[in-house]
Amino acid sequence: MIKTESWYAMKSRRRRWAHSLSVVVPVVFFLLSSVACGRKPGGTATVENNANSSHTPTSSVDAGPIIQRYRALDDVTDSTIKLVASINGNGEHAEAAQPKQVHFTMYRKRQPDGRLSMLVEFTAPSEERDRDGLITEFPDGQIEGIRYVQSTDSYIVTRDTLSEDALFGLTLQELANGQPEKYDFTVTGEETAEGEPVYKLEGKLKSGVDSKFTRLVMLISKQDNTAKKAEFYDKQNQLARILIVNKTEQIAGHSTRTKWTIDNRARQRKIDFSVVEAAYDRGINDSLFTREHLKKIASR
Repeated sequence: MIKTESWYAMKSRRRRWAHSLSVVVPVVFFLLSSVACGRKPGGTATVENNANSSHTPTSSVDAGPIIQRYRALDDVTDSTIKLVASINGNGEHAEAAQPKQVHFTMYRKRQPDGRLSMLVEFTAPSEERDRDGLITEFPDGQIEGIRYVQSTDSYIVTRDTLSEDALFGLTLQELANGQPEKYDFTVTGEETAEGEPVYKLEGKLKSGVDSKFTRLVMLISKQDNTAKKAEFYDKQNQLARILIVNKTEQIAGHSTRTKWTIDNRARQRKIDFSVVEAAYDRGINDSLFTREHLKKIASR
C-alpha cells in the first residue's frame, strides 16, 4: 500500500524522529547533495576557512558568470559520500539538547534524462535507519521525497518543498542542491575571507517561485569558485541559517568539502559535518534508487 501525505503528518505520528534527528540544517547550495566541489587543476592544497571577512567597496561585476562557474563545479556523474554529523543545541526538546553523533551515507547520481537521484542511508545508530530516504529532483525543478514506514508497510511521499521534515530538518529544496536557478543574483561587494579574496553575492527569490528562503547571501572564492559561507533569510528577512565551510580537500581529483558547520538559528541547533570517505564516478547501480531497495535497507 502506498500512502501520500505530508512529512509534517509523519512527524506528528512518529515523534521519535523529531526528538532525534529532525533538528537542523540550512538551505544550502552545497550541504549534503554536493559535497564534491568539482575539479581543481593540480596540487593537493587544503583550504581552511573560518569565514571571517573584511569588506571592500562594492564592484560592478556581473553575478551570472560567477554563479555559472560555481554550479559547473558539480561535474561528477555519481558519488558515494560517508559522513558523520555531530549535533548540538538547546532547542525545544530537552532530550535533543545533548550532543549526538550520527553516521550516514549519501549516494547521488545524475540520470541521462536530467533527473538527480539521491539515497540517504543511516548506518549508526541502528535505530535511525527508518529515516532512510529517496530524493529525486526532476528536470522541471520539482522535487520528490520518499520514506518507507516499516510499521505500516507503506511509503510516505511528498513534493512539499517548504516542509522542514526531511533529513536533519532540511527542506527538499536543500537536499536537492539548493536550486540556485530559483534566485536572481547580484554582486554586492568583494571581501577577504581568511586571507582569500571572495565575491559577496545576494540572491533574491524570483517572482512566482516557492521557497522557505526569500533571500540568501553567499561568499564565493575568486580563486576556485567554491562557496565559503552562506546566509539564508526567511520571509520576514530574518537570518534563519548559516553555513560555514571549514575545510576543503582534494579527493580523486575533486575539490571536496570535508568539514562544514550548519547553524540553524530558528531551531537553535548546530551541526558539524565531517566526510569520512568520498568516491566519485564509480558507476552506481540504478537499483539503489528504487523503493524496493529503500524498503530493504529500512527493514534490516
